[in-house]
Amino acid sequence: MGVYRCTLEQFHIDNTRSRHEDTDTVQFGLRAGDRSFGSRSFDAGDVNNGDHGVGLTFTTVIADPATPVAFSYQIYNGELDELPKDLAATNDQSITAAIDAMRRSAAEPDGAVEYPAGSGLDGSGIGFLDFSWLNVIKDIYRLGQFLFPNCDGFVAAGTVGKNKTAWDRAIDVAGGTTYRQTIRYPGYDSRAGCGSNSDYTVTWSITRSRANGPSLRNFLRENNLTLAPGLRSLTPGEPLTLRHLMH
Repeated sequence: MGVYRCTLEQFHIDNTRSRHEDTDTVQFGLRAGDRSFGSRSFDAGDVNNGDHGVGLTFTTVIADPATPVAFSYQIYNGELDELPKDLAATNDQSITAAIDAMRRSAAEPDGAVEYPAGSGLDGSGIGFLDFSWLNVIKDIYRLGQFLFPNCDGFVAAGTVGKNKTAWDRAIDVAGGTTYRQTIRYPGYDSRAGCGSNSDYTVTWSITRSRANGPSLRNFLRENNLTLAPGLRSLTPGEPLTLRHLMH
């Protein structure tokens, strides 16, 4: 069993979508198996080139190696009331699609399942050389029928998922505690007068703590976990055995 902290750490701007400053809102959500943690929003305000901290975090306990865990994030520049669907609904649909795809996928020989398939430990499979990242939400927003007003528009959007086996493999290769990726999101054309296309990167991480010490009670206390009641309350809807507790 492990406690996994999924954090959207920051985004970096090399070029804004607007002529001078973008007005960004960040949405970030997580789901582990059938447990949805919903999503949270961060108002970054008016931002220009450089680093911008976010620090949105979700914590989940995962015991079963086959449990799929997926998170999704969107960064939108502009007025949210102009969107045909709110960011929370977009986030939820993106995560649900990832979980469903993972459950349909055949596992690798070691039992690992990833979304997108073949994403790789170095993140090469989830990086972008163009604005094809927009396909993640294109169907949800029917962007072919919707024109963003002014210089508004998405500047980054991503959905990443792995089952516990795959997350553990990635974390182990990264040193045993934290697996971190920085993903680039080249922009797409905006209206005339908005300047050149946006260029953002997003940094996220997964940090693992394991219950492999002499005292499970101390581990639960250190991670602010409460039994309500019984161990199965930590992973509702998932199998939980003694073997799961020790791995």
